[in-house]
Amino acid sequence: MKKAYIFLADGFEVIEALAPYDVFCRAGFDVKTVSISNKKQVAASNKIKVEADFLISEVKDFDQADLLYLPGGYPGYENLGNDPKVGELAKKHYESGKILAAICGAPTVLLKNGIGFGKNVTSHSCCKDEMSTKYNYTGNFITRDGNLLTCIGAGHSVDFAICLAEILGGEAAVTKVKKGMELK
Repeated sequence: MKKAYIFLADGFEVIEALAPYDVFCRAGFDVKTVSISNKKQVAASNKIKVEADFLISEVKDFDQADLLYLPGGYPGYENLGNDPKVGELAKKHYESGKILAAICGAPTVLLKNGIGFGKNVTSHSCCKDEMSTKYNYTGNFITRDGNLLTCIGAGHSVDFAICLAEILGGEAAVTKVKKGMELK
């Protein structure tokens, strides 16, 4: 069974975190949310409160994950980028060749932590100039460069999650997800 962790920081974008959670569950993955603070309840950018499965300090098997996923949302992506543990885990995961995914403003976490410089990436347009300093900014909805996947923003959350589900679980996982969501 594929294992995925979704990091949650105060100010995260609901659809960017929970749409992938839903898709990954439908694909049959072991998916867990991780609060980067010292409390499990995390407030989204629109003030919806979500109870994370774990605190970051409780998880001991990040190295067993197939996917680490960083949602955007303001100021959530800044909170992720300013957390040294998130940066350390993301960098180690990426360097081990496993899938690292970031959406919206969360690709700036890569920039702040020296991850994948020179790679092709996309992000929310508000981060384009910043990302263009160390990356080849594509502006595409979804960009994959090796084991690094980035997405432009919230409106593409489901498509991004399905793309990740296909990479990790193959066509069978995507078929299962699409059938359950009434997608063609």
